[in-house]
Amino acid sequence: MLTRELQKNIGQFFMMGFEGITPSQETIWLMQKRNVGGIILFRSNCSSVKQTHELIEQLKKNATDLPLCIAIDHEGGRVNRLPKPFTHFPPMAFLGKLYERMPSSQLGLEVGQAMGRELSALGVHLNFAPVLDVDTNPVNPVIGDRSFSNKPEIVSKVGCQLIQGMQIMGVAACGKHFPGHGDTDEDSHEVLPRLAHNMKRLESLELLPFEAAIQENVATIMTAHVVYDGIDKNTPATFSVKILRDILRDELKFEGLIVSDDLSMGAIAKHGSLEEACEKAFIAGCDLLITGKDPKKIALALDHFARAIEEERIPTQRVEQALERMTVFKKHFCRPRREDLRPKLSLIGSKGHQELLNKINQMA
Repeated sequence: MLTRELQKNIGQFFMMGFEGITPSQETIWLMQKRNVGGIILFRSNCSSVKQTHELIEQLKKNATDLPLCIAIDHEGGRVNRLPKPFTHFPPMAFLGKLYERMPSSQLGLEVGQAMGRELSALGVHLNFAPVLDVDTNPVNPVIGDRSFSNKPEIVSKVGCQLIQGMQIMGVAACGKHFPGHGDTDEDSHEVLPRLAHNMKRLESLELLPFEAAIQENVATIMTAHVVYDGIDKNTPATFSVKILRDILRDELKFEGLIVSDDLSMGAIAKHGSLEEACEKAFIAGCDLLITGKDPKKIALALDHFARAIEEERIPTQRVEQALERMTVFKKHFCRPRREDLRPKLSLIGSKGHQELLNKINQMA
């Protein structure tokens, strides 16, 4: 049964983007009237530090109950949404190589803290980083140097340093893409990759960095739009109960938020509607659904989601469980911080951060 309380909170499971440096009236309406719980920022939304900071502060004012979650992909290297003077760290493969040469290195921790400090100053709550995929396929078109290494122990060590550094600064980290996107030879932005990997293979390689991240109390984990035929044939991980519930929740004991990768990506969008994708991903175990930038499609997905609960295709218990996780997450990472405790905008691109960047580049 869809109670008034559940009806009000359905939007909390949705995170959306938008075009341009100001949100459309339709986007604002979705936040205010449908209680959409999160906004993801892209490069097209961010023209300067001042503009982006003002945009985030304005977006936050549209939250109706729980605070709005502001998220971004800020990995370093080629995945960088923010303009200078933000510190643009090199690809994470640099940190992996440096750690391999100097196993006592704490550069990952320092980079995580610097990233967290700058993002916190801007007003961002959630960074979709680090990539915990193991770079085992040299022709992988989408992971490559976004990964720390082709060795799971290095991905684990440096990935955990980055997680620790960001979360010390109050910014939630996200390990991605579960259970592993490093061995694919196709880009899930365009098509749905598939791997033959079974559980034995995953346990020996791909899952190791995620296990380490869970021990490090990573706040969120993002799913992979990849089919693993040896585990759940023909079902991408984002829709797989076997992968998200049986493996990630029950075996690995992850208690944080499970986040879907963007459901408007080609791997998913070419195989069904956004409405269907949201329902499937949520039933499988995703607590937060990234839903693209089209407000009309997102409104339809919200309506479909409500009907799925009313018709008991989505169990009420599943909704309550996800809402409890979301509430805990937002109280920890998204509640307003006292101004005297929040890093200043002047720390963005600071001398100390530039010195850290120069040290990495000189050592690499």
